Amino acid sequence: MYTRTEAVGVCAVCEHAPDCIYKADSDGSMILQCEEFQMSVPMPSLPPVSVRPRPSSTNGERSSRLLGLCANCDIREICTYPKPEGGVWRCEEYV
Repeated sequence: MYTRTEAVGVCAVCEHAPDCIYKADSDGSMILQCEEFQMSVPMPSLPPVSVRPRPSSTNGERSSRLLGLCANCDIREICTYPKPEGGVWRCEEYV
């Protein structure tokens, strides 16, 4: 057996490196692909999502006339995109 510090290629980070039977069978060259390769990747801890109500509009009359995403978008007052009568239902700038 060998340790990860002795390993090269994908074996250097493989979880199975200490018990690998394929490394023993190799001719000492660097292994770049292995069907048994497995690497543990720590999952980042995400902060909890807080559910907050959206702030109410400062201009209630205008927001009641708008349909779709514009009705509660945070930047609707400064938005320069057209606001059709039927409402906007897809917008990359929606906040």
